[in-house]
Amino acid sequence: MSSTAQLATLSDIAELARVRRPVVSTWRTRFATSDTPFPAALDRRSGREVFSLDEVVAWLEGTGHGNNPTARQDAALAAALDVLDPPQRAVVTHGLVALLALKAQLGITLDGLAAADLIDLADDVDPDDLCLYREIAALGADAVLWAGHADALASAAFTPAQAATTILSRHRRLGLTAVTDHALAPTATALLGQLAAELVPADTAAPLVAPHGEADLLLALAAHRGEPGTAVLPTPAAPEARLARRVLLAGGWEIVEAETDDGAVLPPRGAAVLVVVPSATRPQATDADVVAALLQTEADLPPDGRALVVGPASALCGGLPAQLQADRATVLRSGRVRGIVRLPAGLWPSRVRQKMGLWLLGPGAGDVRSPDHRVALADLSATTLDAAAATDLVTDLLSTASKAARSHAFRFARLVPTTTVVAASADLLTVRPQSRRHRTDAGQTAAALHDLLARAGTGGDATLTAWQVVPGEVGGPVLVTLGRLVELGHLRLLPGNRLAEDDVTDAPGGVTVHTPWTLTAPLPGHRSIDRLGLAAAYPASRFTQPGDVVFCTAPRAAALVDRDGFAVVATPARALRVTQSAPPGLIPEVVAHAVRTSPGHGDWRAWPVPILPTAVAATARDALAEVDFTRHVLTARLAALDALTAGLVEATSSGAVSLLPPIRTTPMEG
Repeated sequence: MSSTAQLATLSDIAELARVRRPVVSTWRTRFATSDTPFPAALDRRSGREVFSLDEVVAWLEGTGHGNNPTARQDAALAAALDVLDPPQRAVVTHGLVALLALKAQLGITLDGLAAADLIDLADDVDPDDLCLYREIAALGADAVLWAGHADALASAAFTPAQAATTILSRHRRLGLTAVTDHALAPTATALLGQLAAELVPADTAAPLVAPHGEADLLLALAAHRGEPGTAVLPTPAAPEARLARRVLLAGGWEIVEAETDDGAVLPPRGAAVLVVVPSATRPQATDADVVAALLQTEADLPPDGRALVVGPASALCGGLPAQLQADRATVLRSGRVRGIVRLPAGLWPSRVRQKMGLWLLGPGAGDVRSPDHRVALADLSATTLDAAAATDLVTDLLSTASKAARSHAFRFARLVPTTTVVAASADLLTVRPQSRRHRTDAGQTAAALHDLLARAGTGGDATLTAWQVVPGEVGGPVLVTLGRLVELGHLRLLPGNRLAEDDVTDAPGGVTVHTPWTLTAPLPGHRSIDRLGLAAAYPASRFTQPGDVVFCTAPRAAALVDRDGFAVVATPARALRVTQSAPPGLIPEVVAHAVRTSPGHGDWRAWPVPILPTAVAATARDALAEVDFTRHVLTARLAALDALTAGLVEATSSGAVSLLPPIRTTPMEG
């Protein structure tokens, strides 16, 4: 085992030399018969050749190959610990992190110390054997050799903290399954570290509490700040919790033992509680476990405390069974929830399709019944989480106070009354306040519509019914989001058909094709596909029905009502169909208008749609249908007039015809 610290695989050598892996194989072949051949492999372990690090470094220095002038200083980082047998590898890996933690806490050189001295020092730092004593003792006589390697690692990585981070970054190779299963992606670490840092300003002495002993958010915070802090942790009960402590100690953190009550951690006054569920210290957590952790965090949070809870979006943001929904609503009723966010998938590399959610809790309760008590909701599930997006999200969440909200231009978040979020029975982020649309003076609106009816109804082929326009109900129609209407089954979402661009033409006839171009063109456009070709190449195509709302969100939000049906929608355009279960006030024309006048950014499911009062829905539907029919008549006449203009110009200018004045007949007298 003692020689393993001086062994490296071909991949390790490539990383040390800062070249691609095939380059090392080329060196072995090209210089095999030269005066300076590449060092021969010493052994074959776990199916891979291993080489002497000293020989490889000497060869790199002697030949000048590679791109790392400090290869000798960095050599310790290239040691192939993963070639050890799994039980031995676990002992060495945990022992090395423990030695790095010991070195960071004492600030001394470990190389040259006897094994007994190392164990005595471990006992001084960890008298209750909470995280490192038994790991160093398990190294036995080889603790001396690995202590020297720990010094070399810290020197190569510049600090024990960075050396420990480097070891953990190789969790897959080293068999650290718990770390692999719950590691955060760099983008998640950057965002959560920034949010935690803003939650607890560096100029305050607020303790940081990890109630389950996990280190993920604490390390993210330290990476953002560039310095450690004080962590309050419970007594570790599992190996993963011991590892988290060792990593924090290697990073220079001060650890304070948490006060507990019946197993639950009681955060001290002014504390910031950072929770990730599931995590390495609490794996296999279900949605019920995540909600329970959220409930426990709020219940134990001191009045002046803050909390950041991170977990699967399915538990923190999505629809849940009734009991879990009620438990989540209990946290909302506390009045301490400042923000709820859904983040994109991929932030847990081991669960690439799972979206992440987070809750932000602040000090003070407040009266949740007040319309001014609001929660910031943000859905970034379809947003690229770059540095700018992360900063804007953090700014949004920190601007939820009433005074700051008045002057802040929110990019992602929207403020919704807490009572509305509490009442939600499904996905929290599709919630919109059951609000009423702002309306102008009823008399002015009625007069303006009278004028428009008079002007639009002029002409023999454009006569409109003289609808009575009277002031509406106080408050106006209720607003419901598109996403909520789909969830309730009042709207059915129909995805677009994947059609080859070459199959869709501008030729007349065939089956009408709705595309983003036809929806967003300044003038009505027409695309079609041959009927027989459609049946042969796309037998599973979905056709529209009369009244379907065809819409797209890019290049801009646009929508129309398909009056005739039996058309196909080409992706990325989609269609919404009003179902039989929809209330009478859900009218296709209103849905299309809501899409056209939407903000045009963010998730379209969050766009609000007015639901007309039942008493006026039928009349409004008839009026809109009549206006639409009249528009079609006038559009057809306008097209005929355009064609007539072109024909007259072409025919008269070519001399094909001549125009004479109309024959006027004079009535005969008598």
